[in-house]
Amino acid sequence: MMKLLKYDIKQNANTLLGLAAVLVIVQGFLSIAGNLRHWDGEIIFVLTLVLYLTAAIIMIVQACKTFANNIKAYHRRLLPLHPIWTILSSLLFSWLVGLMITVIIAVHASLYLSLAKFPLDFVNIELAGAKDVILMIFSIIWVYTLLILTIFTSITIGASVSIQGKAGTWVGIISFFLIQNGISWLENLLFGENDTTMLNYGTIHFGTSEEIRSGTAEAVNIMSLGSLLFEVVLAGLMIYTISYLLSKRVQI
Repeated sequence: MMKLLKYDIKQNANTLLGLAAVLVIVQGFLSIAGNLRHWDGEIIFVLTLVLYLTAAIIMIVQACKTFANNIKAYHRRLLPLHPIWTILSSLLFSWLVGLMITVIIAVHASLYLSLAKFPLDFVNIELAGAKDVILMIFSIIWVYTLLILTIFTSITIGASVSIQGKAGTWVGIISFFLIQNGISWLENLLFGENDTTMLNYGTIHFGTSEEIRSGTAEAVNIMSLGSLLFEVVLAGLMIYTISYLLSKRVQI
């Protein structure tokens, strides 16, 4: 698996590093120009967020494109490896991509807040303690992982149909939306009406500085044990489905 991962990293290194360099330059220019021209903090924050979301989407697309190329590559299919290793190596690569942009965001935020003394009074997040911080980080990683697995499953379904041309791509796109909406519908059906706090862990508060201080900020549960277990089962089913389809038939 590590050899497969190293190959994926080597194959995408120039693209990802180039994108990261462009992102750093553009964000640096935005931060400097915004402060010198005395732009509103909300404008700088929104533009920064849009740039990071755009970069994250491009990087995720690149990681998923790598997976799509790998499952169709003839030389990959000749390797005497179980399909699970292809899935895990691509998943780990997507984690590294996510980690890279997370590091850029963390460094940028720490430098900007310390040097520019930029106030974020209009948006604040409050976590009760280390436990909630850990739960928040785990929740973000899990949501990201489930999204990647959903995309991988859709790509594999699209590559497995006996249709030539662009039709397989459309099958994959339709599969993605069906899976996403199906998961949301089932979770809402099973856990949407459950108001008990016994299965909910961690609380995060969103709001302005004034709302945080007054205790009127919106409170959201970080994690629901029922939903988490349900999603773990679904993730296992998606991995099994991908492995099964790769073992049977994927159009080259």
